[in-house]
Amino acid sequence: MSFLRHPFVMASLIALALLLWILSGIGQAPEQAKMASSGEAAQATEVTARRVQAETVMREVNLYGRTEPDRMTTLRAEVKGRVLEVLVPRGARVTAGQPLLQLHQRDLPEQLARAQSELKQRQIDFDASNKLAKQGLQGRLRQAEVETELVKARAEVKRLELDLAHTTVRAPFDGVFNERMVEEGDYLAIGDRIGTVADLDPLVVNAEITEIDVVGLRVGQAANASFIGDAPVAGTVRYIASVSTEGTNTFRIEVALPNPDGRLRAGKSTELRLPLDTQKAIYITPALLALDELGNLGVKTVENDVVRFLPIEVVKADGDGIWTGGVPDEVTLITIGQGFVRDGDPVAVSYEEAGQ
Repeated sequence: MSFLRHPFVMASLIALALLLWILSGIGQAPEQAKMASSGEAAQATEVTARRVQAETVMREVNLYGRTEPDRMTTLRAEVKGRVLEVLVPRGARVTAGQPLLQLHQRDLPEQLARAQSELKQRQIDFDASNKLAKQGLQGRLRQAEVETELVKARAEVKRLELDLAHTTVRAPFDGVFNERMVEEGDYLAIGDRIGTVADLDPLVVNAEITEIDVVGLRVGQAANASFIGDAPVAGTVRYIASVSTEGTNTFRIEVALPNPDGRLRAGKSTELRLPLDTQKAIYITPALLALDELGNLGVKTVENDVVRFLPIEVVKADGDGIWTGGVPDEVTLITIGQGFVRDGDPVAVSYEEAGQ
């Protein structure tokens, strides 16, 4: 057996032994891993669960907006003149047609009297011209000239009547004389600002709604508004934009709130609650929400002692919890231990008693 002492033969035998040892390990590894995995699978995680029945709830959308007057106008001088008297203080409630300010009439009454006398004379001339024309004693050209003078006289009387009427500045509609820019003695030119009148009944809330929620909205739909320091008020949707706001893909809406006593003020931050539709949902606390590997929001439930991740959608917030939709009529919700299991894990379930 001297050939065994040859270095080449000895090296070959050692290499062969090492190869056999490595191959024996590879063959055993999958089997050992499989046995270990089956051993772990047999160990179910203990969790606590509760059977929950879905209820029919109203899906709502919450928006934030700002109250504004139904309409507001800036009063401007339509004739020139000095402010003779301020008849209404700032902030006073006014009715349509109520005098707010009196300007000096200057010589407008005298100009009007003269124009009225001129009109009477032109009317006499026109009547006489017509009579002569019927007798064939008046040419058509002269008759047209007389008629033109009559029309001009009527226009002058009308202009002066309007100028005289405009020396009294009146409220254009019911509302509040919100701001006054002039005082007694000020001289106004035509177009100068006098003040603003705001109509606060109804009060309007402007808000923006998403392109998803606008689908379920309609004009005339009920809405509820909440304010800081004021009681909630019920209103109705009176306008929904047909074109989205540029850059946001949201749609402007208006909610009208009755305000007959003027208690509500414009310019207040407002929270709107708009009911959209009804759907099945379960009530849970935010602590039970979870995310799957893809980042989807949901809850962990149990089916046949196996964890199932159930994607959900938030219907509305209510108190300390939320109503979540997209669920079956009855689910077994994991309430304790959900942080230690994943979808597909076996679990040993103990159930909460009713009322817990």
